[in-house]
Amino acid sequence: MELGEDFARFIAPRAERLVALAGLLAARDLPYSVLRTGAARHVAVRLGTGTPRLIMMAHYDRASGSPGVLDNSCACLELADFAQRVTKMAPPVPSILVVFSDLEEAPGAGRATDQGALALARAILGSQAVGDSPPPVLVLDVTGRGDRLLLSKAATDLLERAGRGASRTARAQQSLAALCRNAARQAGLAEPLSLPLPWSDDLGLSLGGLAALTVSLLPEDEALSLAASPGTVPETWACLHSEDDSVDMVEASALGLVAALLDRMALLLRP
Repeated sequence: MELGEDFARFIAPRAERLVALAGLLAARDLPYSVLRTGAARHVAVRLGTGTPRLIMMAHYDRASGSPGVLDNSCACLELADFAQRVTKMAPPVPSILVVFSDLEEAPGAGRATDQGALALARAILGSQAVGDSPPPVLVLDVTGRGDRLLLSKAATDLLERAGRGASRTARAQQSLAALCRNAARQAGLAEPLSLPLPWSDDLGLSLGGLAALTVSLLPEDEALSLAASPGTVPETWACLHSEDDSVDMVEASALGLVAALLDRMALLLRP
């Protein structure tokens, strides 16, 4: 599948991912800033004005030895294309912060504290730009293949186990899930499945105090099998973190599905 020269540079074996990501954004005339938290270098694109109502996030790092196309280059491409479309919307433009996060792949010993999202959450909470009510975070991970949306229950379950099921953070997560379902319905998409997916940036974000919801995608048959037997490993996931996570896995229809979801969310977030 042809996804453009800038995307090919992004997934190249020896690509400097930050530089290649900057190229993706520059090709779309998207100004960006780089936020450093420890060894991590996160990239942010500001859409609209005023306090952001939502943060949309995708990690741009990848597992060593893998092209990282589904995990998580496609989500980065989807967010970059989405940001470009929002800049061309008729006003009012929704206030959204798009973030490309670093160190999601849990370097070192693989502890949650090693994730870049933990320090990033603390930096966001300490920023004057988000005010007293930090926006929730929609995390895109493995969204380049399939036709059934998945909403992760992992962060919600974590709060419930900690006795915080009625907290402001939990309520914000529930509201974000409702927004996703409403957007999917209005876009004519199938009802998303709610499942306890493997952790993405939502782990570090949740531990850092932000409401976070991970959205993923699987082929319908794999999604239903996972719902019936949560311990199974879908075929799509079996290719992740390996050489098999290549451009051959990408489906144009999946990119279109995610675009429809995000575009509808942007309309729903208009002031």
